[in-house]
Amino acid sequence: MSQDRCRGCRDIVPAEMLKFRLAESVFIDTALKWGYEEVRTPTLEYLHLFTSTGTLTPGMLGQVYSFLDWDGWSGERVVMRPDGTIPIARLFADNMAGRDVARLFYVINVFRFQDNPGASRERWQCGAELIGANSALADAELVCMALEVMELLGLNARVKISHSGVIQAVLTQLEPNAEARHKLFDEILDGNETVLSRLKERQPELMAGLEILLNVTGATSDYLDNLRSLFVYSADLEAATASFSDTLDMLDELGVAYDIDLASGRGFEYYTGAIFHFFIDDKALGGGGRYDNLIGLMGGEPRPAAGFALYLDEIMKYVDILGYSIDEPDRFLINFPPGAEAHAFSVATELRDADYTAEIKMGDPDVQEYDWVLNITGDGTLVLSDTETDEEFEFDTVDEMIEMLGGEASEE
Repeated sequence: MSQDRCRGCRDIVPAEMLKFRLAESVFIDTALKWGYEEVRTPTLEYLHLFTSTGTLTPGMLGQVYSFLDWDGWSGERVVMRPDGTIPIARLFADNMAGRDVARLFYVINVFRFQDNPGASRERWQCGAELIGANSALADAELVCMALEVMELLGLNARVKISHSGVIQAVLTQLEPNAEARHKLFDEILDGNETVLSRLKERQPELMAGLEILLNVTGATSDYLDNLRSLFVYSADLEAATASFSDTLDMLDELGVAYDIDLASGRGFEYYTGAIFHFFIDDKALGGGGRYDNLIGLMGGEPRPAAGFALYLDEIMKYVDILGYSIDEPDRFLINFPPGAEAHAFSVATELRDADYTAEIKMGDPDVQEYDWVLNITGDGTLVLSDTETDEEFEFDTVDEMIEMLGGEASEE
């Protein structure tokens, strides 16, 4: 009888784990080469980390798994991390505040409650955070690094860019309350007819301009000229547009193709500047952006920062494992007579020490899945069979066998 998994969670079977480990290892290798250091944060964090600072919108907070961490007398409400960046900001404030610039990366799972049947509630992601730098170059470094990871995985991803400051400055003309602006932006993108009618009636010219901006994408910084013709140019909009333009100019200089898409900035809870998402067709494979206020909201000394996360569950769907040559060691199946268990374990250990894969026979495995079958006879002779050619070889010691195979025999 099978047992149901928790809703929204899934198993990762061996064939999928090969893709997972491939994507993870390519990301880790790339991050290390770009000078990033690995960190890991706890699965559980205090709820107030996400509420008292106002870093997550009420909509996002409605998706967190929270419960009371009860110690018998009192308790503190905790959550299973719904996000990778906020815990990293806390980690930096707690442990690394003295750093001028910190490049950090991580591979974790995050948990979000989704009411939609079939929607994932546990998601794996690998992310990178660049803390202490506030420049177009820092934004471009993160975009280039993410694209490099996906290119190494054989994925031809595109980047869509938006800008939180621009969104905020435009929406301020519709809604002065910061918290309400997040909800308003999502409602506009969702085509909420009631909200749209109310806004069009109240400010028809502004809404007409916003709808044009949301429905038109651009591939050069010339797109930003639309802002000047469509909206009242405030000081905030001027500053945000200049910041956006700097990032786009830097990407142009580095030869990075992009699509400007203001609507891709959806869910801009804690972002303050450029927001980027990575796509194949219409499927999002990752995203990130600049969050210059987050570490200050965590109680740390305010530091500029930006980062991205790649969604491993989605990337695995596109990775073609057959396109990679994986250097796997020869695989041995060790068969032995009753009473020779200790000898079989000793032989397997010597093979592993020589960098081979060795399995003690249990059950009735398919020998064709192995490169070699090693039979240990009653007198201790080692009889090695090549599963491809059926050739057999006899040895008195493991060292002799490893030497014949071209491996490194032990010194003893």
